Amino acid sequence: MSEGVEPLDEAVAPRTVLGESPRWAAGRWWWLDADDGRVWSGPDLVSPPELIMHAGRRVSLVQPAGADAAVIADGAVVRSLRRTSSGWEQGAPLGLGLGEGWLLNDGCADAHGRLWAGAVAPGHGPEGVLLRVDGRDVAVMRDGIQVSNGMGWSSDGRTLFHVDTGRRQLLAHRIDVASGELLATEVLWQCDDGLPDGLAVDAAHGVWVAVYGTGQVRRIVDGRPEEVVEVPTSQVTSVALGGPDGCEMLITTAREGFSAEDSRRDPLAGRLFRARAPYAGVETPLIERRHY
Repeated sequence: MSEGVEPLDEAVAPRTVLGESPRWAAGRWWWLDADDGRVWSGPDLVSPPELIMHAGRRVSLVQPAGADAAVIADGAVVRSLRRTSSGWEQGAPLGLGLGEGWLLNDGCADAHGRLWAGAVAPGHGPEGVLLRVDGRDVAVMRDGIQVSNGMGWSSDGRTLFHVDTGRRQLLAHRIDVASGELLATEVLWQCDDGLPDGLAVDAAHGVWVAVYGTGQVRRIVDGRPEEVVEVPTSQVTSVALGGPDGCEMLITTAREGFSAEDSRRDPLAGRLFRARAPYAGVETPLIERRHY
């Protein structure tokens, strides 16, 4: 499935060093450049977006709380963003009890507005964890995650799909919806080439996984790749489904580690791409604002 995959105009989606965390929520697209903490949001993929934050430091996650609020993972802390009459304001940092050198990575909200996020250990060893953040209550739900990455929920909210990039695995965590307890985990897919990264879930039980280093987004169904989106640059980082009918696909890429010459040689690296998916995406739950 390479037909219709096209880079967005840079006036709509500026070229990134490390494009990440695309979302469709509250009638808006959201994404960021994790390298220097630029966060954008806009109602469509044809108009110039709003730059809602430029932190000048690593920001690895944006999770909307509505059209005028979001939560970000800022290094090893979580903080809120809120639109005010004078612009977007950052809230006070919420520390999660992580040690020196730890970093938060990707994550998502569940149906009760709790944040699930991965924390990557110093040196990217096997000590990484999956966290559940409910206001100021932080719980480790699973340890031994080598490099925690993309997450997304099944349509019934009972399965959290979660990538461990270090082990090249797509995991499926079975969750008790009411309590938020993790009941069981299975390896849904073992990637044998490239590095699985960010993901999106569709309403037909498919999980779209960006496979870094391959220039592909692969749709996984019952543990097997069934469809492939070919992207004309190799460092594909994440994917989201959304738009008015849920079938618009937004793909982020990276040029991290590139020299100036590398960047000139591959001008599409770090660009954002759009495509059409055959299935609508699962609705993105919002962070419950009262917690933040």
